[in-house]
Amino acid sequence: MLGPECLEAAIGPDPSLPEVPERDPAQRARVATTVAFAAAVISTALPWSRFGAGSDVFGAWSDAPAWSMVAAIAASLGLVISLVGSFTRRASPVGDVLATLAGLAVAAACVLALVRPRPFTSPWLGPWVALGAGLAATIAAIGARIRSRGRVGVHV
Repeated sequence: MLGPECLEAAIGPDPSLPEVPERDPAQRARVATTVAFAAAVISTALPWSRFGAGSDVFGAWSDAPAWSMVAAIAASLGLVISLVGSFTRRASPVGDVLATLAGLAVAAACVLALVRPRPFTSPWLGPWVALGAGLAATIAAIGARIRSRGRVGVHV
C-alpha cells in the first residue's frame, strides 16, 4: 500500500491532460434558431386562408402579393442566414443580429396577415404556425447573441 507521497515514485510523473477544444456557448441557441426558421419555412407550405387565394398547398407563395409572401421570404432568408452561421466554427455577431431581424420580420408579417388578410378570405393555419416559429427564432437568436457575449453562464 502506497501513500500519496510515494505515488509519484511508483507510477511516474503526472501526465499532462489533452487540450479540450473551446466550445461555443451559443451553439444550442443557434441550432434552435435554425430549427425555428425551418419550421417557419415549412409553415409556408400550409394553407394560409380557409378559402380563396392562399387556401391550397404553399398558400404563402401565391400569385397575389400579400403579407404571407413577406413572411415566406423572411423565413427563407432567416434559414439561409442561420445555416451559413452554423457552418462556421464561431458565428459572427452580425449573423445573430440578422437572424433576429429576420425572425422579427416573419412575426410582424404573420401578425399583419392575421389582422389584414387578403380580401374575401379568412386566415387559417399557416400564419399561426409561422408566427410561433418566427417568435421562437427571434428569441433563440437573441439568446445566441447574449450567450456569445458572455453574459450568461459561469466562467471559471
